[in-house]
Amino acid sequence: MASTSCQSLIELLRAPDPDLNRIITTFISCFNAAYGDPARDHWDVTKEEWQRYEFLGDSVLNLIVSQSLYTRRNAALTEGEMTRMLGGMVSNRSLDQLVRKHGETTFTLLIPAVIGEQKTYGERITGGAFEALVGALYCEIGLDDVAFFVNTMMRESLDRYDPGENAIGILQEYFQKRYKSVPTYRQTKREGPAHKPIFTFEVLFDNRVLGRGSGESTRQAQQEAARRALDALKKES
Repeated sequence: MASTSCQSLIELLRAPDPDLNRIITTFISCFNAAYGDPARDHWDVTKEEWQRYEFLGDSVLNLIVSQSLYTRRNAALTEGEMTRMLGGMVSNRSLDQLVRKHGETTFTLLIPAVIGEQKTYGERITGGAFEALVGALYCEIGLDDVAFFVNTMMRESLDRYDPGENAIGILQEYFQKRYKSVPTYRQTKREGPAHKPIFTFEVLFDNRVLGRGSGESTRQAQQEAARRALDALKKES
């Protein structure tokens, strides 16, 4: 990219409240002028190149968010808490929500035409679009400015995120990505008085018990089982 174009993009990335729509349009203009067709308003990149940027962006996001979690000394996060938060923050669902909240009008400009022709933009596609953007920005501008942008974009979510609330979703995405299938939950016990029962659930995958948990509601028990499963998977790895 031309130095003047890069400088304009860096200023947008360094803003205290980044305007994702302007960042996307400026990035596309700069990228297309340097590597593609300057007349195109969409990102002029092939599906294969987009997927390579997406792969790189996923790794960059994991590094940036991991470092941010590690340096949150006031929170005194454990390894398990950081692992759960990282999985939640960089999941397709979280990135989809981030993109739709801040770049609702322009995020489709990042999606290659061959994918855009499908006219469906689920979590996998919108999350992938943000990862591809981060990967391309990293290649062109470097880690420091991209890290500033990502941390600013995710600051509110990081401050408010409860790693225990989304254990089921994190576990589901883990198995979906690796095995194209998801765990199931089975109630094994209900005890206590009728007005205040305690439920116990197991979470299973391929008939293997991954974790067990109890709680005052079925959802609470399932979340606890998922948290224990995530802890067990972390130790195995």
